[in-house]
Amino acid sequence: MNDDFKGWALSFVGIIACTLVLGLSSVWLNIERMDLAYDINKLEKELAARTTLASKLELERNNLLSPYRLKRLASMYGLEPVAPGQMRLMNKGTEAKDNAKDNTKDGAKDGATSQKTGK
Repeated sequence: MNDDFKGWALSFVGIIACTLVLGLSSVWLNIERMDLAYDINKLEKELAARTTLASKLELERNNLLSPYRLKRLASMYGLEPVAPGQMRLMNKGTEAKDNAKDNTKDGAKDGATSQKTGK
């Protein structure tokens, strides 16, 4: 009978230990779930704030670049539309060639002047 009591006692202690482990695991998982819920809530608020900021910045950019505003600022600073002979377009390929031609012409002139002046 003493062996039966020891068997029952060990079974009871084992069941209590398993119950305790399962209970603590359940509490720990619940705490982790709540922490994740708070983190998700915080991230959702941050996303909403950034989305709002992005839309406000886009609206401000569009207002700053509006043709009406730019025309008003240009007239305030005395700017006028470009006359046909005032604008030059530069392309990457032709820019390098034009600069090389200008440098060789200017280089010959500069070299001649530097020889005369002794510089």
